[in-house]
Amino acid sequence: MNTREKLEHLREWMRTNDVAALYVTSADPHQSEAVAAHWKTLQWLSGFTGSACTAALTLTEAAFWTDGRYTTQAGREVDGDAFTIFTTGIPGTPTLCEWLRARLKPGERLSLPGEVLSVAQLESFRAELPGVVITADGNPAAELRESLSERPALPDAPVWPFPGESAVTPRVQKLAAERAELSRIDPQAAALLTGLEEIGWITNLRGDDHPLYPLFHAFALVGPGTATLFADRRKFTDDIVRALAADGWELRARDAVPEALSALPLETVLRIDPFRTPAGFLEAVPAGVRVSRGPEPAARLRAIHSAAEIESFLEANRLEAVAVIRLMRWIEENAGSGELTEYGVGQQLEHFRRQMPGYLHPGNIPIVGYGANAALPHYRPGPEKSDAVRPEGFLLFDVCAQYRSGTTDLTRTVAVGELTDEMKRDYTRVLRAHLTLARQRFPAGTTGNLLDAIVKSTLWREAISFNHGTGHGIGYVSNVHEGPGKISIELAPAFPWAHATPLEPGMVFSDEPGIYRPGRHGIRIENAVAVEEDTETEFGRFLRFRTLTFLPYERKAILVADLTREEIEQVNAYHHEVLERIGPALTEDERRWLWRKTLPIG
Repeated sequence: MNTREKLEHLREWMRTNDVAALYVTSADPHQSEAVAAHWKTLQWLSGFTGSACTAALTLTEAAFWTDGRYTTQAGREVDGDAFTIFTTGIPGTPTLCEWLRARLKPGERLSLPGEVLSVAQLESFRAELPGVVITADGNPAAELRESLSERPALPDAPVWPFPGESAVTPRVQKLAAERAELSRIDPQAAALLTGLEEIGWITNLRGDDHPLYPLFHAFALVGPGTATLFADRRKFTDDIVRALAADGWELRARDAVPEALSALPLETVLRIDPFRTPAGFLEAVPAGVRVSRGPEPAARLRAIHSAAEIESFLEANRLEAVAVIRLMRWIEENAGSGELTEYGVGQQLEHFRRQMPGYLHPGNIPIVGYGANAALPHYRPGPEKSDAVRPEGFLLFDVCAQYRSGTTDLTRTVAVGELTDEMKRDYTRVLRAHLTLARQRFPAGTTGNLLDAIVKSTLWREAISFNHGTGHGIGYVSNVHEGPGKISIELAPAFPWAHATPLEPGMVFSDEPGIYRPGRHGIRIENAVAVEEDTETEFGRFLRFRTLTFLPYERKAILVADLTREEIEQVNAYHHEVLERIGPALTEDERRWLWRKTLPIG
């Protein structure tokens, strides 16, 4: 059944149920960035393979929204005759609610997918569409998918204990830290945890419900004297259940959350994150319980890594660097063979990674773009959609990995042949922006949007910019993209608290500016960086970044004359550290190759 046939089935349901408009999304009940196939309803409906998308349809029209990362991809994959395709954030583009407001009359019905709708989303629809009758008691598109036997079952992978040498903070200490933060809200405060990364953090458990992120589907409720984990019991061994109980955790069925909420004592103050809590859960909260809205304490606690965890991040990045250096050398040796493909680059990296101790699995579907494809920031080749790499221009790869010691995220743009002057100028511009964040000193209390502006200003001077943030939080054997902080001017839906979250020591971010010239080339350079203390002066306390990723930059693409003396010294010092840190793990031939790649510039 193609997209238009699916839309017609939904419109038949709408006519039968007197529904004038229908909202379709790709979200899950946890508002995860990485959504299991069970909840990828809009992807199933539209054929889109990206992650950021929403849609609305009436009886005669349908519209599809994505962000700037996926504009070109949506144009390729989504039926433009079935959907009008919009890119969010572009001036003049209607929001989904604006589009609906122009088409719905007072008293007409809008159906929202209550199964996956957050509290904030439901309230936003009600505020922006006054007079429209809004229902959220079903999920029609998902139900159609299920009726056609095309909806995968909920993931049922086993839960496993996070290795003791990596989970350096015991579970009981994390629970105590959560309660201490809740007590600042109210002595009787409880928290409903809905984010999978928070639940993995506080329980020191991981799972394989998603092929890229080692998390499991669950909810949790933490009070002054109780802690309940709501998950599928079949995923847990008896040993894990006993260990949880010994640390103060009760395990209940995943669908028992409303029952537990309805039994809360009336003096409870319930903390929820309205951007991540399923709207239906609030209906179960007794009228006498006060609901406190804001970031869930575990989200901030999770993002602040201990010194031992930062060292573990370094080890994961060291292992990944060995695999990627072998990949870079392999690309160089095969660039002129006529057999090198974008998809083959990702497959070869997986081969090298499997030789690394503690490697678990990829942290993303590799982003590998040659030539014009690299101008699509989230272009992902596949076995049937992969360009050959010719011995000219740039090849970009953005790859993430999960190791037992940590999560990695890096991007390099490498020359596979002769480069044009424009390519070299753009590479040097991106490198300068990348170096700006790496050396930036900033006052304690600074939020990521301010740092994003500082980095982008290096490009704005030349009327150049890029349509994504400079950096995102990186999880610890968890999501590659994690909040609550983000180094971005734009307020991304997945990071609703970013502009109110100061960067704190122990937080880990990416540093990944880029330049994308449609139809020509794309350039991005990315390292992981950790926030750490710098100095305290009469003007206050200052922080800085510590680089965690050590891989060579593309020396032949750097226009040394365009760099300042400080930047030249920064590149040379970094390359010296790359050789010192990674060289001992390489073979003699590999070390010689890396030595050539890290020779001083200027």
